[in-house]
Amino acid sequence: MIPTRYLDFYGDETRWFIGKVVSNEDPAELGRIRVRIEGIHSDNTIDIPDEDLPWAQVVIPVTEGGTGGFGNNVGIQVNARVFGIFLDGTNSQLPMVLGSLPRLDGAAAGGRTTSQQARGTNTIPPNPDNKIDEPADPYQAKYPFNAVHATRSGHVIEVDDTPDHERIKIYHTSGTFVEFHPNGDVVTQLKNGFRSVIGNDKIHVTGNLNIIADGDVTIEGKTINLNNGTQGAARIGDTADTGDDPPGISGSDGSNKIESGSKTVFIGD
Repeated sequence: MIPTRYLDFYGDETRWFIGKVVSNEDPAELGRIRVRIEGIHSDNTIDIPDEDLPWAQVVIPVTEGGTGGFGNNVGIQVNARVFGIFLDGTNSQLPMVLGSLPRLDGAAAGGRTTSQQARGTNTIPPNPDNKIDEPADPYQAKYPFNAVHATRSGHVIEVDDTPDHERIKIYHTSGTFVEFHPNGDVVTQLKNGFRSVIGNDKIHVTGNLNIIADGDVTIEGKTINLNNGTQGAARIGDTADTGDDPPGISGSDGSNKIESGSKTVFIGD
């Protein structure tokens, strides 16, 4: 026998609803949303102001954490059309949203709530760097292969499975991005770069390496080895024996070679 106090939540009198999100700024920061529900709440905000609408719980996917601060339980935006049920059945005071419903929307870019980037329209302007022969933008997405996550500020993450044009792109609204091309090439563009390695670092290039700087190039290190060098190089301002003196004078061997240097830069043969 089920206790009477649980009957309202057991599901025998479940009611479903469709509504529109009017706020996602949950004061409790639980990911709840305010929904104006069709057939229950008047469209007239004077009759029922938005602030008088109940906060609806939101079901999140099992792939998210759901506890301990893990996962993501925010994302539904204002004006989204949502589907849900009432936890308290016919009393209809405890709404729970199960998901959102994509729709045709004349106010949205392209007339749909689906991302244009997912439907074959590239809204991120390409800007290849010709100085380094950067490959052209490989975007050739076709619906429904490009899984796009776009945010209100303009951040975009694309995981594109379009046949023969597979790629991954992470784009920041500032224009900084990293993109994996269909052939495995990786292209990055960024405003300013800062990179720290706590430990050792190695770069192996099996082909040629080109470094182009429109400004100065500065290399600083306790010891700098070029071509696994062993020959110490002299710096401007060093006191170096050039070998101009005869052998035996001032330590010269008379070879007309620099015999002492900075001992910080070493150049191989």
